[in-house]
Amino acid sequence: MLIDKFQRWVTEPPPDHLFELTELTLSGVSPRAPGQQRHEFLDERGLMASPAAPNVLKPQLYTEVLRRFAKSSGSKKAPAAAIVIPDYAVRMAILDFEQFPSSEEERLALLRFRLRKSVPFHVDEAQLSYSIQFEEAKRLEVLAVAIARPILSEYENIFTDAGFRVGVVAPSSLAALRLFGSAGEGLTLVAKSAGDTLSVLLIERGRVRLVRCLDFCANGESNGVTVEEGVLSSLRQTVAYAEDQLGKPVSQLMLCGFGDETDDVGSRARTLLGIPYAPVRSKFGAATQANAGMLGLLEFYSA
Repeated sequence: MLIDKFQRWVTEPPPDHLFELTELTLSGVSPRAPGQQRHEFLDERGLMASPAAPNVLKPQLYTEVLRRFAKSSGSKKAPAAAIVIPDYAVRMAILDFEQFPSSEEERLALLRFRLRKSVPFHVDEAQLSYSIQFEEAKRLEVLAVAIARPILSEYENIFTDAGFRVGVVAPSSLAALRLFGSAGEGLTLVAKSAGDTLSVLLIERGRVRLVRCLDFCANGESNGVTVEEGVLSSLRQTVAYAEDQLGKPVSQLMLCGFGDETDDVGSRARTLLGIPYAPVRSKFGAATQANAGMLGLLEFYSA
């Protein structure tokens, strides 16, 4: 099931394996052997992320690779797996409340009510998770994540069919939060590319102030702008939001998933916005489109 409290990542025993799926790759690692990461490229596209339509096109492409992981675990029982899925498969939102019920059932009902008009699926039938990020007198801020249950089942079934027990399921950007940390003043702006989608986050000392996931190629067709143009436009809008709505400046830009284009995108963003940039890094290796979320979980479990 989708993880119900993000904070529990570091308090529960680590799973046997951490995995991240993208449209064309499958990455995996054991928290007990962080230096032995595996990255497999699929022969063809295995999934197409969507919050409202089937995602997994060819599950067998992933299952064939996963069975090798299961065999290599050396355990007689089904190994436990935490899996990272594309951001665009879920909906994430920051919600403010003056009052938040103490009952878990009432909390979930209230969250579903608030999300009802903003998600492209039946929220009453969705898997919902949340984390209380900030609390003061008469104000409480919640980071909520929702996913359609049929889509969640698609991802889980890939792993159960390969002989794994699925525990944590998390969207890539939230799984990678540990990699976005900054102790400095101001906000950190994160741009995380994944194929034709872009996740944009504003982070303030581990607290997510804004999260958006954009598709630059909706329905398989270009919307008339290049991905780089779309990225720069989204960054400009986000900086304006930070200044106008949050009343705080953006102090740095972190880029993830842009590969060889990182410096080009970063330089253009620095010229446009006057903000220094840096690539997202992990102490366990380079953070890419294929593994940033997995590396973020790896740093959580190794802390």
